[in-house]
Amino acid sequence: MDEPLKDILRLFQAEPSRTWSIVMTFFGDMVLPRGGSIGLSTLLSLFHAMDVGSGTVRTALSRLSADGWVERTRIGRNAYYCLSLRGMALSRDAEPRIYGTLSFSTQRKLRLAVASASVRSLVGDEAALVATRMRDAGYTAFAQGVWLGVDEGTLPDGIFGLDVEGSQAAMQCLAAYFSLDDLARSYLRFEQIFSPLAKMCIDYAEQKEAFPQDGLNAVVARTLLIHEYRRISLRDPHLPEALMPSDWVGYRAQTLCARIYRALLPASEAWLTKNGRGGDTGRLPAPTPAFYKRFQDIRRVLPKDFA
Repeated sequence: MDEPLKDILRLFQAEPSRTWSIVMTFFGDMVLPRGGSIGLSTLLSLFHAMDVGSGTVRTALSRLSADGWVERTRIGRNAYYCLSLRGMALSRDAEPRIYGTLSFSTQRKLRLAVASASVRSLVGDEAALVATRMRDAGYTAFAQGVWLGVDEGTLPDGIFGLDVEGSQAAMQCLAAYFSLDDLARSYLRFEQIFSPLAKMCIDYAEQKEAFPQDGLNAVVARTLLIHEYRRISLRDPHLPEALMPSDWVGYRAQTLCARIYRALLPASEAWLTKNGRGGDTGRLPAPTPAFYKRFQDIRRVLPKDFA
């Protein structure tokens, strides 16, 4: 395992256990585009490479199953897991925010999302789920039953969007409702953690050499990369570029993430093709065409070796 990846892994191991969250990242990033089902043995191989024991992985899967995020099936002695319909919906809602662009278009507008009476009457877990979906869609609470965000994506049932227009000064006042300081610190930390790995990727690309990594380590690196970036990007409101600082660190962080991601793709996908097990078909099917569009819109800011 290369030193930059060892350093990244040590940092993740020093944090409180979030195995269940890393499982969800792995499903959304690598399993969903390849049929959606993965064998327990493949999951255990991934987490073993991260020095996470099989008991911890099984406990995380049990928790996710009990909470309705994953489902388990058995074929003979083998157990397979897939995202539930609820889990798939959450993952697909998040994809544009993780793999898309960070507000390069100046045409995007602020939007007020207003809850219907039926949604406002929800309590307990149902109300919490709505709040989570709105937060993950980049909205911030504006008033009771009202959120402020950007005019992209589909809102949950029972929530209606109203585009906001006004002067630049008025838009700046609304943008101030979003707390960006913590977000900026998170993006800076992401840069600090993953810049050594990115530098290694760029150095080898400039030398026209393949990045020296075995497939499983590439899967580990890619999983940790997207896991950390996902946690930040889903908190980012992705405000229109005109409302953001010209040197916004989020733009740099996305470019950094895309560089590493493209460098890791060949080895990680080759490992999944050879070693991944999924449901009735045995081996995992090839990724869907949409998979190859990830980070596509920011090619213009990437070195050609990563485009």
